[in-house]
Amino acid sequence: MSDNKYSFPEIVSREEWTAERKELLKEEKEFTRQRDRLSAKRRKLPMVKIEKEYEFEGPDGKVSLLDLFEDRMQLIVYHFMFDPDWEEGCPSCSAWADQIARGHLNHLHARSTTLALVSRAPLAKISVFKKRMRWEIPWYSSYGSDFNYDFHVTQNESVKPVMYNYRDKATLEHLGQHYHIEGEQPGISCFLRIGDTVYHTYSTYGRGGEQVGGAHYFLDMTALGRQEDWEEPEGRATGLGAPAGSDKILYPDEYDGH
Repeated sequence: MSDNKYSFPEIVSREEWTAERKELLKEEKEFTRQRDRLSAKRRKLPMVKIEKEYEFEGPDGKVSLLDLFEDRMQLIVYHFMFDPDWEEGCPSCSAWADQIARGHLNHLHARSTTLALVSRAPLAKISVFKKRMRWEIPWYSSYGSDFNYDFHVTQNESVKPVMYNYRDKATLEHLGQHYHIEGEQPGISCFLRIGDTVYHTYSTYGRGGEQVGGAHYFLDMTALGRQEDWEEPEGRATGLGAPAGSDKILYPDEYDGH
């Protein structure tokens, strides 16, 4: 591998490095406190009662949104992009899911929280792909349901006005985000149950889902970062990584050493 196309960090003495690291630590600690304050505000958000009866299909047949909780108090839904016309799920969604779908969800379950994937693809396609990926995480089909449209992770103007990340079509076009105007979109939604009543407490879209899953935040601690074109310093890892949407993002079973 040639090193001359990369822009590596400056080489300094241990003393100089330690001095700069201590300065950065001050900002990291403030960022942690700010993140804690933001999380507290998130917990204080009001909630909306779910009035509609959504129907999903799982391995054991038809289920309701309440069933997805698996008798726990909270439900986190990862809106996995898998269009009914596709034969495979989204590679980026697959990369995210693979970081947790092979592991144990015991720590979530111990806190009365269930994590599940929901896609608009029919269950038959989901089942084939899930088996190929060797995932154990619960995964349901919302095919034929309004669920994806109501939570703004499938954009189709003939069904519902465009709305993604709390922005309407005109705003998205103004921002140059035409890729969010049609089709399947990424997102995470959280629900709370009180008895048999379900409430929607939170949804995040786009890069909002990066804070869970793992790899991105591990990479943020490294000198080469995520190796995305938008990162600073410019040219740090040109052409090295696998940017979002890139054909370098492989399905989990396609990597060497799988």
